[in-house]
Amino acid sequence: MFTAQKLNLIWNGYYSYNDSSVERNVPESAGVYKISVSQQDKTLKVHYVGQTENLRKRLKEHLDTANEQNKCLAEHIERYACSYKFALVSRQGDRDAAERSLYIHYKPECNDPDAIPDAPDVEINPN
Repeated sequence: MFTAQKLNLIWNGYYSYNDSSVERNVPESAGVYKISVSQQDKTLKVHYVGQTENLRKRLKEHLDTANEQNKCLAEHIERYACSYKFALVSRQGDRDAAERSLYIHYKPECNDPDAIPDAPDVEINPN
């Protein structure tokens, strides 16, 4: 019987999603992240998940909405109070698996389902 691998992610955040917050809180390290929008009932809904080799750089790139290629994400960042959360994940294979698991868990509306990594299923702590 196959047992899914488990990744225990250590999450940092939620932080208000703006340039100074990213500069202050996010290292230039590899990891996974999620961007959420505050709902009217004060809960957060994840609208985008991603991974990168440099979290600070990538999160700042998304904030440049004029050049953000993902129009759904750019619109959410411009229109809503967004927050972000990240976890350091050094190995590429683990980042692929974690991003896939986050996508399956949250089904974020701004991710392209065809761009989700083809990685083994892993069990993660998504919160």
